[in-house]
Amino acid sequence: MASLPLIDISPFLDPSTSAENLQSTADKIHEACLKAGFFYLTGHGVPLSDQDSIISTTRSFLEDGTEAEKEELSITKNDHARGYQRKGDNVTQGKPDWHEAIDLYAPSPFGDQEGKDQVLGGHNKFPSRPVNFRCVVENWVDRMCSLGLVVMRATAMGLGLTSDQTEDLLDQVRNSFWVLRCIGYPPLPSTHDGVSCGAHRDYGCFTFLHADSTRGSLQVYVAREEGGHGQEPEYHWIEANPVEGAFVVNIGEMWETWTNGLYKATLHRVIHKSDNYRVSVPFFYEPAFDAIVSPLPAAIALQERLQGVEKGAVEIVKQPIKYGDFLMSKVNGNFLSSSNDSTRNRY
Repeated sequence: MASLPLIDISPFLDPSTSAENLQSTADKIHEACLKAGFFYLTGHGVPLSDQDSIISTTRSFLEDGTEAEKEELSITKNDHARGYQRKGDNVTQGKPDWHEAIDLYAPSPFGDQEGKDQVLGGHNKFPSRPVNFRCVVENWVDRMCSLGLVVMRATAMGLGLTSDQTEDLLDQVRNSFWVLRCIGYPPLPSTHDGVSCGAHRDYGCFTFLHADSTRGSLQVYVAREEGGHGQEPEYHWIEANPVEGAFVVNIGEMWETWTNGLYKATLHRVIHKSDNYRVSVPFFYEPAFDAIVSPLPAAIALQERLQGVEKGAVEIVKQPIKYGDFLMSKVNGNFLSSSNDSTRNRY
């Protein structure tokens, strides 16, 4: 694979779309999830003005904000997850990542007393400058949550879920425990022993990435071509350069569980060596905190057909998991050892 597939989701936003066209779009998403785990998404209905605003607002704070303003939002003054992280705070495989960011999460799943000393038990904090930061961010969250439901519905169709099965799946994400990262990447110093953002897989549902026009930074690890009979495919890094107006979308580890390993979350990384300050805003559309994620019967049935085996013959390799427990294990692990992959080392 030399480049990521480009998929137009607009048929799922148009009530008059024929069943045939809906299925065609759903099949393209299924194929992309099956082969790459990444794709470009167009026709999503998010205005260019909103896309420009989230980038310019992020850039305004991260490039122009003072150290004092940034330090006031430090994660160390909050719940150790929400807030500002300096360059080098995130560590991947023992090496510091070269970016800074503000991380925002869905409201705490804990009560005020219960969450008092919990990671993720705090509240989002917003910079006072630019004055529209909070408004722009909250609008973006609303846009992405709406888009997440649309792409979930299309993916369910691609997997062959019935209407009732689709609604059951959507119930697991309607109260999404989303994450938004507003990230700034200075150029990598020649003396820096690391990367801008180390190779990792996302662990939730879908990631919707909007970034500035910088090319040659985001890289995705995909199969060069299909392996022969009984052979593993050869993998290589390809660039996922921005396509104007499109989002880069990828699946997380929860889709591995839903599909019993049929879909796989894909490794990706950022190596930013250009002279400019790159801005990237990934939105992580996750299951609800209390969602129980388990293999979908339709996905198992699809595996049976693909493998040509009888009903019940497919090995169940993924066990049910409560998303909140999975998330907390990732978050807490980040603060037990700096050698662990950070929950914030994404994009």
